[in-house]
Amino acid sequence: MAKRHRLSFERRFPMLPDVDLEYTRSGSLALSQNHEGFFGQLSPNVYGALCCNGLGITRGTVTGTLLADWIAGKNNAPIAHLLSSLGPNTAPPEPFLSLGVNATLWWGEHKAGLES
Repeated sequence: MAKRHRLSFERRFPMLPDVDLEYTRSGSLALSQNHEGFFGQLSPNVYGALCCNGLGITRGTVTGTLLADWIAGKNNAPIAHLLSSLGPNTAPPEPFLSLGVNATLWWGEHKAGLES
């Protein structure tokens, strides 16, 4: 993945050939079709702030902090907003799920062109 990130960076920013990528990462993204995440209670004594739609470092930090505040009994406008969210759409059953995911990924890579 580091080689792929390097190539993608070079294609996107050819004017920056000497920028060193000290770190790189890869992994799965929790994406929802309606761009909504989950915030709240999953089952007794189990809580979560899930599906950050590719914004995990920022959104995960903020929603995790808000979740801890909510569990501790605090309430504010951002917590109320997250609790009123519809949450992520339910995924369709297989084989439609895999077909849709693979088609969407292919289309995104096609649109990205050399940047993929």
